[in-house]
Amino acid sequence: MNKKNLIGTGLVGLGILAFTILGYNYYLMSPRHHFAGTDKFGIKEIYPTEAGGEEWFMNMNNPAGDSRIGREGPKTTFVQQNEDGSWKVQSTEVRLGVLTSAGYHPNLITSLNQRALASQGYIQSPSDWKNVEMTGYFKVNSFTQSTQNGPAHIELVARGGRNTHNIGTIGGLSRQCEATTYHSNTYVDGRVKFEKDLEHTIGYTTNDPEKLHVLR
Repeated sequence: MNKKNLIGTGLVGLGILAFTILGYNYYLMSPRHHFAGTDKFGIKEIYPTEAGGEEWFMNMNNPAGDSRIGREGPKTTFVQQNEDGSWKVQSTEVRLGVLTSAGYHPNLITSLNQRALASQGYIQSPSDWKNVEMTGYFKVNSFTQSTQNGPAHIELVARGGRNTHNIGTIGGLSRQCEATTYHSNTYVDGRVKFEKDLEHTIGYTTNDPEKLHVLR
């Protein structure tokens, strides 16, 4: 598999991580049936992309020039492109948020009541990320000790709005309730876990499924 053609999305590394993005993709998927196809880069898909659904692929030639990434936490620095086409990134917190084609416009979010949002079908726009499939290839080169959210790790986050500490409100509910997100965490010590966030950061679920030593 030619890693130069691989793609990537939505990662958060807490602590100082220096690692290589070998590629990742992020796209809306259909939950209706199983699928054994591949995307346009030859990466195996679990499901096909929904007809007319949102889809995003990393620009491997100029990832920092993509208007749909960033705007979430510290700016990620793409240090250098490797010979195989992957990128080395390094920041105190490596973050790469991916917007849908509608962008992020908080003034369009009129409610954070989950029952109302479930009935509406989205938080901001009909194109919000919902049923998503994410594929990423990462290589951790070095890291320092993390000061929050456990040891240093790679975190893939899907759905929801911005994970924010903004203390403003919408309809009487904290803006932190935008973070109705699912998290997949892979720690450098080989532990992996999934968790659900209903309010950033006090709304994390407990007793989330996890496994130890999966990378050993």
